[in-house]
Amino acid sequence: MESGLLWMERQLTDREQQILELVSVGQSAKEIALEIEIAPRTVERHIENVRLKLSARNRAHLITKAVVMGLLTITPRPQPRQVSFC
Repeated sequence: MESGLLWMERQLTDREQQILELVSVGQSAKEIALEIEIAPRTVERHIENVRLKLSARNRAHLITKAVVMGLLTITPRPQPRQVSFC
């Protein structure tokens, strides 16, 4: 486990947390950029910063680590109602 001091130095900024949450629901950098009105390259840079801070290998690993570390909470989507035609 890493020390508390080391983690404190690597905490996510509010913008990084916002982008992490949007990545976790499947939005692309371009979609995120349009939604929060910044350049797609800036979004990519934030994603890379978060990946490095969490020592993740890729975006899937990034999301997994964020959930394990308590930075993200996964809430199940409601299941669509099934309609039966009898």
